Amino acid sequence: MPTIPASWIPHRRDDGEVIGWIDMESHAPRCVPIDRLGRHLEPVDEWLEAEAVLEERGLSFLTGSFLHADNVVRIRHLDDRQVVVTTALTDAVGDVGTEYRLPFPPGEQLSQLNQG
Repeated sequence: MPTIPASWIPHRRDDGEVIGWIDMESHAPRCVPIDRLGRHLEPVDEWLEAEAVLEERGLSFLTGSFLHADNVVRIRHLDDRQVVVTTALTDAVGDVGTEYRLPFPPGEQLSQLNQG
């Protein structure tokens, strides 16, 4: 069973990477940009505005710090089924950390602490 609603239309970068989705149904006739973590952004009036919002948001925010179950974490892996986060805040050999697998979208299980 897919976790991404059929009403979410993917928006891709030039290289084909999905950077978010646009939902034209939930706030019709307005469009809702949805970031790569499945979070709804402010509705806009037109499709091109929604694309611009997603382009501006990009993917760099995924490199920031997040909070999960009172732990500061970073995203290790993200796909349309799950978000894998880790308490290892660096890629250093000795920084093993604890890994958590969250369903996609993670909703309130994952909150952003800062911008990456």
